[in-house]
Amino acid sequence: MCLCKQLPTFQLMTYSTDVKKLTQWMAADFSNQPQAIENPPFFAHIQVCMRPLPKGFQSGISLYLEQAYFYELKQPYRVRVLHFIQQENHVLLENYKVKDEENFYGAARDRNKLAALTADDLEKMPGCDILVEWTGTSFRGKVEPGKKCMVNRKGMDTYLDNEFIVTEDHMTSYDRGRNPATDELVWGSVAGPFEFDKVNRFANEIEM
Repeated sequence: MCLCKQLPTFQLMTYSTDVKKLTQWMAADFSNQPQAIENPPFFAHIQVCMRPLPKGFQSGISLYLEQAYFYELKQPYRVRVLHFIQQENHVLLENYKVKDEENFYGAARDRNKLAALTADDLEKMPGCDILVEWTGTSFRGKVEPGKKCMVNRKGMDTYLDNEFIVTEDHMTSYDRGRNPATDELVWGSVAGPFEFDKVNRFANEIEM
């Protein structure tokens, strides 16, 4: 039986808009090493590091994100800033690119380098915001509907079909690109989601 059905409505609403708990669970360095060792043909060893930005960087809380292959941690293939905004019954994650991102490579694990990042270095990604809801045992985020978050991969335009599930110790990530006309999978894992465990935690760096 789904645990969320057993929780009082007021408790569901509280967790669904609990930005502090959500960011504390997401502020970490995640690794899928066990999955990559078990099934190397389908899963590369990847790390996702999300580091809290200083209070006042944006209103509320923001996390700086780098996603990289383990052997190229200082050359991430994805750099983002996630801005967490409490809504009436969910949390909205605004998704930003970082301009001249190569100037900040490695900042997720170097707070001195991260300190140089300002809000002026960001560029909003249209159609790429993420809606996060409480499931009863975890937070589940999914890119906003409408096929508007476009990603060009190897010369082909695709839309991002992304979602994640995060608990206190684990994150499951579905990262896929689909054909806008047919919804056919163009890129992303064909063997299931990435399963990440925490290897370092940064919840103590969050300033409310």
